[in-house]
Amino acid sequence: MTPPSSPSSRRPDRPARPGHHDRPTRSTRPARPALPLRPRRRGRTAATAATAALAALTLLAACSGPPKGGVNGVEARLSATTPPARAEIDSFTWALYAEPPTLDYTVAFDYPQNTVLSNVCESLMRWTPQLTVEPGLARKASSPDPRTWVYDLRPGVRFHDGRTMTAADVVFSLGRQTDPKNAAAWAQVFQNVASVRATGPLQVTVRLKRPDSQLPQYMATAAGVVASREGVEAAGKDYGTTGGLACTGPFELGAWQKGQSIEPERFAGYWGTKAKARKAVFRVLTDPSARTNAMLSGEIDGGYLIPTESYARLKSAGIGTLYFGEGLSTVNVSITNMKGPLGDVRVRRALSLALDRSGFVKAGPTTR
Repeated sequence: MTPPSSPSSRRPDRPARPGHHDRPTRSTRPARPALPLRPRRRGRTAATAATAALAALTLLAACSGPPKGGVNGVEARLSATTPPARAEIDSFTWALYAEPPTLDYTVAFDYPQNTVLSNVCESLMRWTPQLTVEPGLARKASSPDPRTWVYDLRPGVRFHDGRTMTAADVVFSLGRQTDPKNAAAWAQVFQNVASVRATGPLQVTVRLKRPDSQLPQYMATAAGVVASREGVEAAGKDYGTTGGLACTGPFELGAWQKGQSIEPERFAGYWGTKAKARKAVFRVLTDPSARTNAMLSGEIDGGYLIPTESYARLKSAGIGTLYFGEGLSTVNVSITNMKGPLGDVRVRRALSLALDRSGFVKAGPTTR
């Protein structure tokens, strides 16, 4: 994945890359996507005709960089970002290759849910387009010692349910990630966490059992999302499937037509830069050819995970721009059959020792 642009630097007229919340460590996924198709007139004024950068075609480049010779005949030249928005629009339509089973941030571990959530929910920290971490809902993060992280929160941040964010909401939200009842996809992130406590009205302190270099980065993913405690508890077992998400993002969850679309709407009380689109429409299109045809016809403005066989067709259509971007994807090797030789832990250890990890690191940049 999701990485990717942060809410502070991304254009609010197109969806944030799922990478914003998603720094995968347990699944095999392609790297960061890209964007734009042709502009569409939906409640726009004549002055907004220059919003062609909004509509978008998208694809994913290889994690280590574009392959030599291109992809299916299309040169995969990496782009650091896409053109900024120039004016406000009424809405845009983005394709999802599958419908999210839930939008509960604790189980958001794939592109469909993270594409939506990265525009609706926010984390303590943020990923920047340069793939560095910067303040998010926490205005400052400090580490007085190797086993302590202190997050000072932004004052006056409102949730979509109207409540104001406090340290208690952060403690509750992070606590949901480690609650066995939630079966959180991000639980492993907190394996070295000894405690998460409110040490002030707008301050949260995380104490570790041992130093953990990864935890600070994970606070920029869905693992670090903050939602209203009252809002989540009021929704109960239905949280993430019906009603709102009680988060803080530039969009709040609107209509969800199961099997068809999810339509977040601009949040008037957003603490940061307001979204330029009044509404985002995420269309569920499970068939790859249907997604491609929808872009070519102008039915949708863009999407991530475009099938590689469509690259040449989209590139030559002349109605949009195909972007490739870097990402934070990982490829993991998992043992699924413990009855064969790999069931022997000694064999697995030998294979692990045989991996040239330094070689992987050195080879990555050379493929760009």
